Amino acid sequence: MSVFGHDYAGAYDALYAEKDYRAECDLIEEAVRRFGPAGRGRLLDVGCGTGGHALELAARGWTVCGVDRSPSMLAMARAKPQRGAIAWQEGDARTFEAGQRFDVALMMFAVIGYLLESDALRQALANIRRHLVPGGLFLFDCWYGPAVLAQRPGERTKVIERGDRRITRTARGTLDAPHHRTTVRYRVVETERDRVLSEAEEVHAMRYFFPEELRLLLEVSGFETLSISAFPSLDAPPADDNWNVFVVARSKSVSAATAI
Repeated sequence: MSVFGHDYAGAYDALYAEKDYRAECDLIEEAVRRFGPAGRGRLLDVGCGTGGHALELAARGWTVCGVDRSPSMLAMARAKPQRGAIAWQEGDARTFEAGQRFDVALMMFAVIGYLLESDALRQALANIRRHLVPGGLFLFDCWYGPAVLAQRPGERTKVIERGDRRITRTARGTLDAPHHRTTVRYRVVETERDRVLSEAEEVHAMRYFFPEELRLLLEVSGFETLSISAFPSLDAPPADDNWNVFVVARSKSVSAATAI
């Protein structure tokens, strides 16, 4: 079963209309000011989806390349009004080739969690690091293991109403603790009055992470971990009631990385 296919992608922006991309881009820029190079340079958004972060950051003056493996999500991103310098590319996090290096790389909205196997995760981290300038920043958020285990995944329903149209998404999550992952089964139905316009069912397997695991994965991939905080903050410590953490890492020099 495909992930982020046409019908699910079509409902994506409506389902996440409350997501505050501007505030998250404020967080990204604050992390860059605190830990990275001055000014707005080149930024790589891996798993850019429908472009929520990429479009906002391009409008702020960044030169952005958005990469995603879903052609349906990219089609929605390309169809939106854009300001500033931005390019879109279809590709897998493990293997894409952007043809340039960047000052900052992002993987937002828990995209890194879709890399379930450690080999796939290391390949993606190595590819991202290869696309960064020496000392470039890598910023991402992910599901926080202690919070996932404390709260446990369950069943949730979300309804979006727009006049006579309604989008109903049901999410059923199950936990696979030995493998640090959850499986979420989504069913999205769009109706107009009593007529069904579209239906989509997708299964999303997501990995969650623990702080020392993150530090080790980043270190063996050539990164220095600078900060792990409760999302969406740079200062609040991770907590069992906060499902996501925000991670800031810096690409090491080649000599430092090979010394690991």
